[in-house]
Amino acid sequence: MLHLLGGEIKEVSSMASKLSPVGAEVDDQSMTLVRFADGKVGYVGSCWTSPGIFCVRVFGQKGLMHYEIDFGAWDTPHLLHTNSTLYIQRGKDGYGKREEIKIPESDMFRAELEMFADTVRTGKPSELTADNGNVALAVVYAALRSIELKGQYVRIADIVNEARGRLRAAA
Repeated sequence: MLHLLGGEIKEVSSMASKLSPVGAEVDDQSMTLVRFADGKVGYVGSCWTSPGIFCVRVFGQKGLMHYEIDFGAWDTPHLLHTNSTLYIQRGKDGYGKREEIKIPESDMFRAELEMFADTVRTGKPSELTADNGNVALAVVYAALRSIELKGQYVRIADIVNEARGRLRAAA
């Protein structure tokens, strides 16, 4: 999501903790800072011990955009629009003048599969590219390495180059 919204990701720094009250054996919360090639910053936070919500918030010089999905409806993807919020806030007036945007009825999982099928059928590129998938995986691997390195920044290019080297060695 951040790659789509912000552009090329240069490096990430991440930390994680195991704080689950049920004694999870894996990290159950994390925070990953993302530095884009053009200097912008972003972050991805996750916590499996709190209520399930997926949200994206984009801050800009002239306002912000907020999108949220309640995971309570995740098992009914054709109804996600009824449990989602999308709004924009412009200028300094903030919350009082935010503009809610109606989310059209859809099934995001079906839409993704149909987009993929259309690409296969027509050969026309879409947002679903191998490059986008590779970038997403590289960000995850860089975040995991950063956790091992106690939060040091890890360059995405280094992760990609290491993967290419393993592929060459395997070939």
